[in-house]
Amino acid sequence: MAEGFRCVVATPTRELFSGTVYYADVPGRDGRFGVLRGHQSIVALNHEGGKLTLHLDPDGNEKKTFLVHHGCTQMLHDHLAVLGRFGCDPDEINVEDVKAKAADLRTVLEERIAKHDADPNKDVYTAADRAGIDNQKTHLSWYEAQIAYCENNR
Repeated sequence: MAEGFRCVVATPTRELFSGTVYYADVPGRDGRFGVLRGHQSIVALNHEGGKLTLHLDPDGNEKKTFLVHHGCTQMLHDHLAVLGRFGCDPDEINVEDVKAKAADLRTVLEERIAKHDADPNKDVYTAADRAGIDNQKTHLSWYEAQIAYCENNR
């Protein structure tokens, strides 16, 4: 009988899963890859808005799915850590709520960029301007990934 291995799925703000799995289908930035017990040590970047599937039993009948956005995955000594910049259980996504958040954020970003561009005394973005805009763009890409996932998988 197949042996499982330890797996943790987390974001900077919360743990999404912790337990034993028998197989993991990981959305790597350079392509999907499978992980079994005894897998070679690896560190890989996660895909933007990728579907992570964990097999919770040896036969693959019981599965758990997560949506992970950016971050990285590490397999070391039969311990898999999938660390996303953002992540969630896709069954918990409220598409209308996420669409509203995305629309609001698009408006804020457009206004922020327009305000900056309209000021003739500002010929370059400050580091704080760039960081704030980049952060908002990252959040927007997470919202868009959730919407795309739901539209393609429900």
